[in-house]
Amino acid sequence: MVTHTRKDLTMRFIFMSEAETAPGHTHEHRYRELIDEVLLAEEVGFDAFGTSEQHVAIGTATTSAPEVIYPYLMALTSRIRFVHLVTLLPTRINHALRVAERLATEDILSNGRVELGVGRGNTTLALRAFEVSPAENKAQQLEGLEVIRRALHNDIFSFVGEHYKIPPRGLVPRGIQTPYPPIHMATGSPESVRAAAELGVGAIVGGFYLGFDFLENMLGIYDEALSSATHTYPLQAEKLVAVAGGMHCAQTREEAQQWARHLTETVALSTDAYERLSKLSADYQYMGAVKNIDFSDERYMFEDSAGFIVGDPDDCIAQVQRYVDLGADALVMRIDGLPHAELMKSIELFGKYVIPRFKNPRAVVRPAEEILDDIRGLRPAHYAELEAFTSAHAMNGNTIQVGESR
Repeated sequence: MVTHTRKDLTMRFIFMSEAETAPGHTHEHRYRELIDEVLLAEEVGFDAFGTSEQHVAIGTATTSAPEVIYPYLMALTSRIRFVHLVTLLPTRINHALRVAERLATEDILSNGRVELGVGRGNTTLALRAFEVSPAENKAQQLEGLEVIRRALHNDIFSFVGEHYKIPPRGLVPRGIQTPYPPIHMATGSPESVRAAAELGVGAIVGGFYLGFDFLENMLGIYDEALSSATHTYPLQAEKLVAVAGGMHCAQTREEAQQWARHLTETVALSTDAYERLSKLSADYQYMGAVKNIDFSDERYMFEDSAGFIVGDPDDCIAQVQRYVDLGADALVMRIDGLPHAELMKSIELFGKYVIPRFKNPRAVVRPAEEILDDIRGLRPAHYAELEAFTSAHAMNGNTIQVGESR
């Protein structure tokens, strides 16, 4: 059995891609590029890979079937984990019992390397295509999540609600992680992040470019609600922050920002439906806040929106530290929307120079002059200790020969 806990883990780095395919290219070619990107991410130290479930998207995402992509990649990898970011739980898109079955199957095939994120959909393109009511899908998501947890947790389970009525049954197959694969919930509002904490599941926050103050408030709400809640199921608490605009690491800050300017166009396109959704249902009202964001303000987007990590390795280290200081447990970084060669460079630089600073900082080789400065700084204390030791032994009649330290 594979036991998965969070308590002993440092910041997790999750590579997220939606296989964005440029005009003139093919989805076939882009998917093969994505495979190479995931393999490199495992090699250089990323903890997990994730993609969203996007249907009939235009221009920004092509990943409509993550449950097909993941098993293929699981067979090619051995360490990296796979996180569904996210599986949509409106009943017309995914029946919750089918989600539980697929998750358990992936858990077996990956040898315990899969996690589930759930959401209700954030594009009118997908919701209307599947005839999903924006006024009902929040309730469908919460019922679906309960069905999934019951199916994974209990040998025999049943459920009766508004959207699901399942007689006593047992899930087949059974997964291998204990108690079951980690579960996270997409949260865009204070109400939803509080609900995730009260349920005892991870919260995926961010992605709305509202700044670090908003993000800090959301993380604080999660911590407060988590500490005061009573949980029915085993606790799977984690704060995942979505850096949805993108991460791009390059040799120089100028080069990174030059490439990242292309990503702001994708951001404007991907958030275009948010204001429309905010008017269709009170459950989506919070998404209307994006109308106040100037997506052409490069300084705000790259420095203050909490939606980007852009720069050379030192810049990226400083920007990651900002999320660490806020209390994030994991960063979900979109690395997509640029030519494959640039994405590969970014993944390699981030894995080689940024991740080790947070995973194993003592293993990072320091400049010789910095080490010598530390040696010089410790000499006075060493000499004082040596002198005290020599004096103590001289009082006992012993003669100590002290050599000169370098």
